[in-house]
Amino acid sequence: MTQSNGISLQCSEARRISSVAGPQSSLRVEALTEDEWSRLRDIRLSALEDYPAAFLSSYEREAAYGEQRWRQEFSRGAWNILLAGGKEIGLLGVTRELAMSSQECYFESLWIAPDFRRNRAASMLIRTVLDCLQGSGVHTVWLYILNGNEGAKRLYETFGFQSTNEWQLLPDHPAGSEHRMKLRLQ
Repeated sequence: MTQSNGISLQCSEARRISSVAGPQSSLRVEALTEDEWSRLRDIRLSALEDYPAAFLSSYEREAAYGEQRWRQEFSRGAWNILLAGGKEIGLLGVTRELAMSSQECYFESLWIAPDFRRNRAASMLIRTVLDCLQGSGVHTVWLYILNGNEGAKRLYETFGFQSTNEWQLLPDHPAGSEHRMKLRLQ
């Protein structure tokens, strides 16, 4: 079980959440612990370097973070990575705002390495984390999609996420805005 900011992922194994054999290699999802802050840093920086327009932060900003700042990320939530043959190829954060109930959380910072996109790796990561959240009593998952990111929107819609028709302006980001989506887990 991983616990961060009241977010608990209860799965059959403490660190190894799920493993499936794929055509290229074995895929496995792991929940990082705070002591693995450097793994979170490395994969997050890879994501920011690979696809800077997909995130609200920048590589330069987060590259300047020290150990303490990276460890603070674990107080915001749980960080899940996807591995292929031992290589870290994906990231998905599960966070909670202080005012949220223990039955709600946010998805954030989804990223899959370019060589593994469009081969169901993102779906495996999302499904695994959703299953763990449902098992831990979470009923509602929220997320924000940047304006124009139709691929991510379609991906999340396949899991049942729906638009809330709530938009948030982002004057300092090229997307200009993001919209909120919601999934009710049964």
